Amino acid sequence: MVKKFRTNLGDLPMLRILGKGKSGYSYLTKHESKYYVLKIMHDEPCPYYSFDKNKVELEVEAYIKLTDCNILIPELICYDLENDYLIKEFINGETASEIIAQDQVSDPIIQQLFKIYHQVKNAGLNIDYFPTNFIIKEQQLFYIDYECNPYATEWNLPSWGLYYWANSSGFKNFLSTGDSTFINESVNNGIPIKKPFERKVSAWIKNMMLDNLLIISDKDL
Repeated sequence: MVKKFRTNLGDLPMLRILGKGKSGYSYLTKHESKYYVLKIMHDEPCPYYSFDKNKVELEVEAYIKLTDCNILIPELICYDLENDYLIKEFINGETASEIIAQDQVSDPIIQQLFKIYHQVKNAGLNIDYFPTNFIIKEQQLFYIDYECNPYATEWNLPSWGLYYWANSSGFKNFLSTGDSTFINESVNNGIPIKKPFERKVSAWIKNMMLDNLLIISDKDL
């Protein structure tokens, strides 16, 4: 029997788990013949990230900011602060992590990733560039998480996130085992393995600069 979760839209089936993040568990659900994502917040600690207010409230605030950045994100359908959940549009495609594990990350996808970076940076924001937070549908890149934070070079795309996108073998092992040491320096710090991928990351950055998609200053590297 499929487990159900009570929401403002009714008792929705939790058809399958889509993933677990720092803030909650995401499930595929269905309402009136249409699929959605049901995200239920958890209280599990994260050794390298903390939350300063209600997680649903933070995500709603982030959704508004990201909407203003004009990037592709799923529509927020409804939310409930008291019962710690939100419901958003389901983007049916492949996760970037799956594409990375298959070593099939194309230049157009990296170009779109840098364009997203440029748009959110202009708004003074970082997003979570970890590849499980992105879906590729019909060759378009969607940021499916709502997390964003004030911009900091340490956690931007060139300095942090891009190293995950370069680590194909690491992601293949991570997805099959769940062992984050294939992609992180340590299970406790959320810092990607960098040294083996510096040349690839540098080439991506150089190509994006040559394509005039963004200007990266020395302090960003």
